[in-house]
Amino acid sequence: MRHGTRGRSSRPAPRHGAVPPRRRAALISVGIVAIALIFCGMWLGARVLIVKSELQAAQPLLTKLQAEATGFQLKNLQATTEKLDAHTSMAATQTRDPIWRAAEVIPFIGDNLYAVRAASETLDEVVSKVALPGAKVASAVNLTARDPKTGALDLSPLPKAAKILVTAKTVIGDAQERMARVQTSRTIGQISAVVTQLDRVLSKASVGVADGTKIVTATSGVLGQDGARKYLLMFQNNAESTALGGSSASYTQLTVDKGAVKITGQASSANFVQGEPVDVKVDQSAIDLYGAYLINHTNTATSRPDFPTAAEITRAYWLRDKKEDVDGVISIDPLALAQVLKATGPITLPTGEVLTSGNVVKVVVNEIYFRIDAYKHPQLSDAFFEGVASAVFAKVVGGQFDLKTMVGSITAGVNNGSIMMWSAHPKEEAALAGTRLEGVLPKNNKEQTVLGVYYRDTSASKIDYYMKTSTVTTTNVCTNSKNPTFSTTVSLHLDLTTAQANALPAYVKSFPYGAKMFVTQVFVYGPVGGSIADYRVDSVGIRSEKTLNTDDLGRPVASFSVVLAPGQTSAVTATFTGKPGDYGPIEVRGTPMINATTNTITPMSCG
Repeated sequence: MRHGTRGRSSRPAPRHGAVPPRRRAALISVGIVAIALIFCGMWLGARVLIVKSELQAAQPLLTKLQAEATGFQLKNLQATTEKLDAHTSMAATQTRDPIWRAAEVIPFIGDNLYAVRAASETLDEVVSKVALPGAKVASAVNLTARDPKTGALDLSPLPKAAKILVTAKTVIGDAQERMARVQTSRTIGQISAVVTQLDRVLSKASVGVADGTKIVTATSGVLGQDGARKYLLMFQNNAESTALGGSSASYTQLTVDKGAVKITGQASSANFVQGEPVDVKVDQSAIDLYGAYLINHTNTATSRPDFPTAAEITRAYWLRDKKEDVDGVISIDPLALAQVLKATGPITLPTGEVLTSGNVVKVVVNEIYFRIDAYKHPQLSDAFFEGVASAVFAKVVGGQFDLKTMVGSITAGVNNGSIMMWSAHPKEEAALAGTRLEGVLPKNNKEQTVLGVYYRDTSASKIDYYMKTSTVTTTNVCTNSKNPTFSTTVSLHLDLTTAQANALPAYVKSFPYGAKMFVTQVFVYGPVGGSIADYRVDSVGIRSEKTLNTDDLGRPVASFSVVLAPGQTSAVTATFTGKPGDYGPIEVRGTPMINATTNTITPMSCG
């Protein structure tokens, strides 16, 4: 045995700079993780870019779709929605990736990723489950299509629309819950703005779906989908003003059965027993203001600014004297007719006369009485108005109109108070609630503070073709919400000379007074829950006087009687004190006059 080798290890000595195996394994693991993270980051970044690109591509299609919908380009809706669906679907698909979902747990970054996913999925579901099927239904609508045997409208889109609205309610509700989980305090500004905008859109859509459901349900009933319905169409003459428009002396009964609409009766005020009240429950406040004429003469049933009152009285007359009940009452006037003719184009009467949107008001409320002595030949004037109703009916029911223009015309007529509807069926009446079509004053002041100024001719004339009216309203509600005051001055001017008045036909002149003077009642309604502080006559024609200080429809009312000779002007003022509470922007509503009332309000709103 050689000395020097004893006790020496058999393992090789470590080399300086070599990495221990455990450390080497750890470094490899870190490297793999780093590469994975880089890969995931690149993958995620690519997905984010795709989502951004798809949503940017969807934006102009959304704008186009909105333009097509509001422009009633129904045939184009499906193609545009399909293109939109392709982009929103692709965007949502990218966010369903496992890597995306895993990254949502990362602080800050994850909040933004979740927000993008929530927004993308929301858009995709709304487009694919609501907009796309809705566009398919709308694209198939054909307003001119008729059943060859019955002439009925195609009602098949209505149940389809109802089904889509049920889906829409669920989709939008789920979307709102999804978006509510987004914490915009943790997202970047651009994403926060998108989330806020989408929240607003969903909120409006939710209201729209609720309203749409009511409308579709009501429309199905109105069009007789579940059985025949009868409606009474009353035609008001604004040349003899009443609160809701004018004396109603022409009536047409429509019968609707599974989309088929027919005229099944016509009448004038001469066909009813006048002077005997109908059996309808009416508030005593209304009788106090408008007298027994409200319920014992058909042509003054529209005296109160509350269409359900007028409709129930008119329905009761039809039932009592014509022995037929109706499911609802619809009112139009010549101002609405002029709007409708913008959509249908001119109509030709049985006499060969052509009525247009430009001449119809003048002809039906004024010129006709220069041609026909309605006192001597009432049957001729009745035949004329029946001919007008039949000609317009044929155009509208035949679908001979431009849809976009018609919707605009109907909307204008409703907002002007020239088109109103009441239904005896609770679901349909509920669908009308809160709309101008209902023909009622608001029940509170919160959304809008509505004041009312209404007129009623009591001289048995058609003189309001020449009447010009204006109102000036001032209020301190912006500085005194506890006890605000509202003051409205009403001016009436009879815009014709004595010579012109003397030349008028007897039916246009006052029945008792001829051309010497004309009597108009003025009713000024204050805010809900308010009281009258003062009412006065500012300037007198022949005679102007205060008549009554009372309450009606939950509002204070000041009434006046104004007597004018041709060319004269009178002004009256009513001042109200409001109760403490919230007051929305001021609006003055009133009788839809032939010469539109000029309303000036100071200030209109507090802001």
